[in-house]
Amino acid sequence: MRIALRPLTRTATVLAIAALTLLGLAQSAGARPVKADTDGRPNILVVMTDDMATSDIKFMPNVRKLLADQGTTFTDAVDSFPLCCPARATFITGQYAHNHGVKGNFSPYGWYGMKDRGNILPRWLQKSGYRTAAIGKWLNGYGALDGHGEIPKGFDTWRGLLDVSAYDYYNFVMNRNGKLKYWGDKDFARKLVEFANIEVTPNPTGIAGILTKLRQIFGNPPYTYWGAENEEDYSPDVTGQVTQNIVRREGKEKDPFFVWWSPAAPHREDVSTTLLGKPGPDPRPAMRFEPAVNQLMLPEPPSFNEADISDKSSNLIDNAPPLDSDDIAQLQLDYQGRAGSLMAVDEGVGDLVQTLRNTHQLKNTTIVFLSDNGWMQGEHRIPGDKYLPYEESLRVPLIIRGPGIPKGVKRSGQVSNVDFAPTLLDIANAKPGRTMDGVSLLPATKSKKRMPDRAIAIEALARLFENPNVPANRWDQPYTGVRTDDYTYVVWTETGEKELYDLKKDPYQLNNVVDDPAYASIRDELAAKLTTLENCKGKACDVPE
Repeated sequence: MRIALRPLTRTATVLAIAALTLLGLAQSAGARPVKADTDGRPNILVVMTDDMATSDIKFMPNVRKLLADQGTTFTDAVDSFPLCCPARATFITGQYAHNHGVKGNFSPYGWYGMKDRGNILPRWLQKSGYRTAAIGKWLNGYGALDGHGEIPKGFDTWRGLLDVSAYDYYNFVMNRNGKLKYWGDKDFARKLVEFANIEVTPNPTGIAGILTKLRQIFGNPPYTYWGAENEEDYSPDVTGQVTQNIVRREGKEKDPFFVWWSPAAPHREDVSTTLLGKPGPDPRPAMRFEPAVNQLMLPEPPSFNEADISDKSSNLIDNAPPLDSDDIAQLQLDYQGRAGSLMAVDEGVGDLVQTLRNTHQLKNTTIVFLSDNGWMQGEHRIPGDKYLPYEESLRVPLIIRGPGIPKGVKRSGQVSNVDFAPTLLDIANAKPGRTMDGVSLLPATKSKKRMPDRAIAIEALARLFENPNVPANRWDQPYTGVRTDDYTYVVWTETGEKELYDLKKDPYQLNNVVDDPAYASIRDELAAKLTTLENCKGKACDVPE
């Protein structure tokens, strides 16, 4: 993600800042096609975008028409830890980060810091009889340790992109069941993977170590080459086509499938566009959508470039001055690029639905559309980020379409990403290998009376950047908190500062009421819930609102 260059000058620090950013950053229903040897359970197709704001759904007509109109939308789905690797670890474990232990994106956390890596959702589904496949981005750091990458346990078909080539939309490396395949400029893609090793190894010298590694691999600045840029190599298109091929092939199999397509879109590309200084939008839109997205204007809600943040915690007050014209101009470009990347994903969704229809699998396939976390783009003066405990960062899209799922239904109560794995296991009639902190949402699709009625833990358990000489994103500091349908309460771990927002009266979180006497009883009640939730496990996480 591109970040505002503060407190250093913009021209003097772009490489250092970008480098640090890189491092910081059922029920069974229906039946399969009639065959004597099938078990009747539905296929499961998951489409997980990366850093998608809930408002971005407006760029995706196929998702709205083919999934939302034909299924159930949860309009208040919350990511308990809005950061890529912890969020994805929650998706494959059904646990809060304080239980699965992935407290950050990079060493000592990330994919290689996860404990019991073989005890995950795809393995549970595989053991229950599902044929399993993953395509696209995996968990942060994947492949950066050895330049190749393991095949995670639980997958029959593996098409994982190696970090950090996973974020380059034109030059990337895919592990295809143990064999590497390159797109774009092979040498440039290889360098991206080589550079990513600094994510998974100690770097005690901070910025100096990062820039030394950068120069060792890419040479000295200024940079004038950012790899190939061939339209046919656009990553969301490539991974989408690979997914279609797998889904088409699975139509000939007797067992149900679990296929997880995880395009990088709309995550920032980081290296080419920022670290190596390529001007323009970050990410780059699909070329065919450039004319359309160039007409889009960045929305500016009441929280955009918030005029007064004196009631926020000191990590924002001290490190988030007002956005300047350069910040806003870049946010505008990035907004257009994000839209163009999601339009490509939307086309892929349409193609996948058509492939399922053509292979007579659509009526017996549950499709789940979601994002790993949300995205802030100027709200509360943040020039592009997640991690923070504000609505744009916490909330994610969640749509479920499939046999037995009501059509065109919206459920407004809050749900959490700890519920996603239990829901898929319910659909598959499969058993978990871990204690689930969430609950299945299948009953809630049938009746709003069966929506979960509980408080949700929100947590960021380690600084995004551990090194004290990081000159930006200093606002990303640890916190724990509680979210209900009506309130968000946060305690910043290092300072003890608190924030409380009345989401009904103040949906843009402009007014911190933690010291308002009128909210004293609510604050105390939420603080008591937090005491239980911050270390809860399993059923103990079911804390009534």
